[in-house]
Amino acid sequence: MGERSGWRRCYKCRTLVELTQGCTHMTCRCKAQFCYICGARWDPLVGCPNYCNGEAEMERRRQEEQARILQLEAEESAKQRQAAEKALERLEAEVRTRRCTELQSLRAEQTKEMQRFQVFEKKSKWSMCVRHTQQKLALAEKHSGAIEKMRDRHARTAANLEDRQVAAEMDLRTALEQSEKNVRIRLRHMEAYCDGLGQKPDDDTPARVVTERDLRELGQQYNLEKNMKQLHQAKINVMRDRQAKALEELLERQESEMQRATEKNSKEMECVESTCADEEDTLLAVFSQRKAQLTRRWGIRIEILLKELESATNLKYAPINPPQWPQETDSEDDALLAGMGE
Repeated sequence: MGERSGWRRCYKCRTLVELTQGCTHMTCRCKAQFCYICGARWDPLVGCPNYCNGEAEMERRRQEEQARILQLEAEESAKQRQAAEKALERLEAEVRTRRCTELQSLRAEQTKEMQRFQVFEKKSKWSMCVRHTQQKLALAEKHSGAIEKMRDRHARTAANLEDRQVAAEMDLRTALEQSEKNVRIRLRHMEAYCDGLGQKPDDDTPARVVTERDLRELGQQYNLEKNMKQLHQAKINVMRDRQAKALEELLERQESEMQRATEKNSKEMECVESTCADEEDTLLAVFSQRKAQLTRRWGIRIEILLKELESATNLKYAPINPPQWPQETDSEDDALLAGMGE
């Protein structure tokens, strides 16, 4: 491209060189000297070996440069005129579009359709939200009732166990008291029997004989009476320990049952929430798809009407965009919900 523009290539380093002013004697950066017109090596004595006319060549180049500049200016002027004409046509088309009643009517109709769809969308979302809330509240109420019933049942079971334990302890105490009475009665009888040792009764009955065995049994009976209270208290303590352990095991089972019920309720609530979230995502996807379809249909209707107007009037109309869906905000949702509540 440089050679087509009239530049010369150095015969030594092959670098392109352009002459902007001065004579045709060129000195490259590699110190090589050559003629800019014919490219021949420069002779220090005679100059160009081909005796090129540098002034005529420079004049020709100046004329070519002026012609090129004029051509560029003409092209730039033509481009500016074309741009101005296009801008004017675009402005006229925009004004024509704004003044076109058919386009304005179509735009108003599409805007109303968009507003109706927005109301329908928000009502659908609100209805779904109410239904999901009712489902969650009903499930929470069901879980709360089940937990309360379980707590009542646990309380009754614990109370029954405590009553049975108290009754068992009372029965044990009664049995132990009766055992103490029996021991004391037996001890009195044995004492009365052993107190007459070596004595002869008044009547003709033979004297009582108290053996060593009887004395040992009497001593054992004394020891039994002495340790009876400790033995009975030990039995009561053993029973109380067993009862306390049984009550503790019952409370642990009840707590475990309550924990399992709570975990089950949590899983059910999570399942319901997941189902509600999936339904919300599905509804949002359906509405998004429907909005995209409406936007495409509105755009096609606008294009068809523009083609019909241009064909009928033989004039250009500026393209217009279909109505844009506004961004939903919390304040708008609250206002809609308040209106629905009224």
